[in-house]
Amino acid sequence: MLQGRDATHDNVLAALPGHRVAHFACHGISDWDDPGRSRLLLHDHLANPLTVGEISRQHLAGADLAYLSACSTTDTSPRLADEAVHITAAFQLAGYRNVIGTLWPVNDAAATQVAEDFYRYLTSEGTQPPDTGAAALGLHRAVRRLRSKYPELPSHWAAHIHTGI
Repeated sequence: MLQGRDATHDNVLAALPGHRVAHFACHGISDWDDPGRSRLLLHDHLANPLTVGEISRQHLAGADLAYLSACSTTDTSPRLADEAVHITAAFQLAGYRNVIGTLWPVNDAAATQVAEDFYRYLTSEGTQPPDTGAAALGLHRAVRRLRSKYPELPSHWAAHIHTGI
């Protein structure tokens, strides 16, 4: 697990090939002027940003799930609405069969709840490794659970999406 000062551009790129599941709990920026520069905000993001362009150039064999618990990872410029130029798509292009992303900025507590419920489902309450083939259903169930708690606040639960198989 990389966190804090260890969560740098180079360390993340070096670690990705060795893990079939990658979970990012950080901030993300969607750059509408240059979507290829949309990026995850890692520890060294000012000097060495992890951008859509760089992520999409990776070739990650065996990559099953990338969970992007960051704001606006699936957001892109309205002028490119018909094209998938965003952080979520970049992880899919890199080889991840399933990617969880967000359409807009998300509430931290809501994002945490969705992630906890998602992994609880994928791991059968923590008793087995994640069943990444159940990612779409796991996200659906997690979002539905949050939605049942806050039906009048779709901004809390409707941002999370699954792309992939």
